[in-house]
Amino acid sequence: MATESCGGSNNELAKAAGIVGTLVAIAAILKRAFKVQKKLIPLNKEEILLGVQLREGLSSIDLASKIIERKKALGIDIGPLPSGAENIDLMMEVIRIEEIVDAIKTKMKVEAAFPPGVPITGSGGNAGGPMVIQGATTVAVKVEGVAQ
Repeated sequence: MATESCGGSNNELAKAAGIVGTLVAIAAILKRAFKVQKKLIPLNKEEILLGVQLREGLSSIDLASKIIERKKALGIDIGPLPSGAENIDLMMEVIRIEEIVDAIKTKMKVEAAFPPGVPITGSGGNAGGPMVIQGATTVAVKVEGVAQ
């Protein structure tokens, strides 16, 4: 017979400790998965213009590979199933990322606005000779683009 202390058996305490440990591990995973992103640091126009040239665009294979690597790092089995069949979870991961990237590339719309007061410079000429003008926009302007 198990010894009793504080109203429960050692087996019950061990089960409770195991459950608590599992809940703590699950809470840690959820905390990492749903971490609130810090506010993005705004980029100035030079950083955007230079940085965009160095970006390679989205790659379904690269993204799926990184997710699979992270699963492996967490100890999740990424090999074939015990039956020898392919790992359906990994195949679904690739399909999921392909669909997300495809939706971003084909359906995502990027919108931006320029506020009034954006400096403008123009040049041209007429019979009197060359002309250069300088000014500023007087109204806000909406621009649209696509994500790659």
